[in-house]
Amino acid sequence: MHLFYLREAWRSFLQHRGLSFTAMISLFAALTVSGLFLLLSHNADRALRLIGDRREMVVYLKDGVPEPARESLVQTLERLYGTVTYVSKERAWEEFARQVGDPALLEAVDENPLPASLRVKLRPELLHYDAMEEAARQVAEFPEVEDVRYGAEWVRRLDDLNEALRRGTFAAGLVVALAIVFVMHNTIRLTVLARRPQVEIMSRLGASDRFIATPFVIEALIQAAGAALAALAAVYGLQQAVAAQVGGVTFLPPAWAAAFLGAALALAWLAALLALSRVLRAVGP
Repeated sequence: MHLFYLREAWRSFLQHRGLSFTAMISLFAALTVSGLFLLLSHNADRALRLIGDRREMVVYLKDGVPEPARESLVQTLERLYGTVTYVSKERAWEEFARQVGDPALLEAVDENPLPASLRVKLRPELLHYDAMEEAARQVAEFPEVEDVRYGAEWVRRLDDLNEALRRGTFAAGLVVALAIVFVMHNTIRLTVLARRPQVEIMSRLGASDRFIATPFVIEALIQAAGAALAALAAVYGLQQAVAAQVGGVTFLPPAWAAAFLGAALALAWLAALLALSRVLRAVGP
């Protein structure tokens, strides 16, 4: 029985290949756009995670903080916020000297004006603006702390960019989903109408709607699968071309690619059922 459904679906696909290929081209275009947004979102998410891993809060210490008090502060910060690295006044000056690179400018400074500091690599749950702002406010209240810096405006813009990318990907996915349902709905409708005499004969002979509809559903899944695989191939080709020019650009993870294909098939299945539920009643006896 399953072989019969597959054979009928393939025969219908070949018999109406003009309509089928038109639908596949439309689906390919929509799915390629969606795939490009997914590719952009995936690589942007990787970049943002990498940048997020480098977010840190710099706690500047007051001069003359005794070592026991400093160690106690380090333990408290590690318990509450994340990994802490102590930077002495001498190390801070060495890093500053490497960045300046001009000994003449350094010789004009009589003594080291830089304070000792603690660099706090925050936990993942604290890597957003509101949490970092609250953490900075709390740390600033310790008596050993002179000032706290974490690049508030930069963190805010990074969070806004991340949110904008997610909204853009969701909007693109919604538009593509509607496009897939529209294309498959009309394709199945036209295919059934083109085979109206055959459908009417099968219905008069007592064939159930499920028996009549299954080949059309399989045909829709074949079209969607072909279009989705072609779209993934196009996105992969684009990724390879970009990666040759810009390092670090990667293709979609296998789970993302599988979800992309599965979503295309699910939407095609839904569109086919919606179309068949209406069209079969119209062409029935």
